[in-house]
Amino acid sequence: MKKVYIILPTYNDWKSLNKVLKILDISLKKQNKEIYIIVVNDGSSIKFKKTQKFTNFKRITILNLKRNSGSQKAIYIGLKFIQNKIKNLDKSIISILDSDGEDDPRIVKKLINFLDKKKNFFIFVSRRNRTENMFLKFLNNLRLYLTWILTGKFINFGNFSLFPSTILKKIILKDDIYLAFSSGVVKNYKKIILYPADKNKRFYGTSKVNWNFLFLHSMKIISVFRNIVFLRSFVISMILMIINKNSVIDFIIIILFLLLNFFLFFLNWFSKPKKGFNFYIKNILRVQ
Repeated sequence: MKKVYIILPTYNDWKSLNKVLKILDISLKKQNKEIYIIVVNDGSSIKFKKTQKFTNFKRITILNLKRNSGSQKAIYIGLKFIQNKIKNLDKSIISILDSDGEDDPRIVKKLINFLDKKKNFFIFVSRRNRTENMFLKFLNNLRLYLTWILTGKFINFGNFSLFPSTILKKIILKDDIYLAFSSGVVKNYKKIILYPADKNKRFYGTSKVNWNFLFLHSMKIISVFRNIVFLRSFVISMILMIINKNSVIDFIIIILFLLLNFFLFFLNWFSKPKKGFNFYIKNILRVQ
């Protein structure tokens, strides 16, 4: 029987997590697969309290991290845990979704069926409609096109994904997903397919996304492709210097490109994990 491992990064949103798990428990009932849930508790200050009874999960594992590090690092640690601690991973399926309800848990079932037709593909759920206010939608679109200009990649998807375990090693080979999961996968694996779906509203509470978060997240996504960004900004700068000699605007643009490349270099330098097989273990306080 095939196994499905579902990673859910969580920070203090246990009420939403319980509802997500309930929906998964019901929707995956007739899949004829062993379902394993891996909750990555990203340093929550509130203790986990299971409020529902689940009948279709083989096991629920909670990785309690020592500190709050963000969803990207939580996903990375969850994947490293699967890679290094779970035996007989061949022919398994791995899925990742947020635990607040914005990623519709019912789609996981559709993705599993979709993967049967698209073997060896990495499936990302792309955002068809978003629920943020107009200002945040504008900032998100600005982020998408800025990323496209600097990297040549139009990354209109986030964490919600599903893929066969046979490609796990390639995805986490260079630790890029530690910085930004979506761009790390795009960089390390080429056979990617998009599954369009609407973004839901959170089950409970308000969204934590703001312009500060979008800016830093955008920089992390771009920094994964820092070599491409450097090359593209260099070419653009040379073209500007040839076309408009002694232009003040061109000079300012070139300086901004230099500052951007320095920022991306240091962001990548300080954010990437230390090398070593046991790095991910050092970030786990306990497993329950």
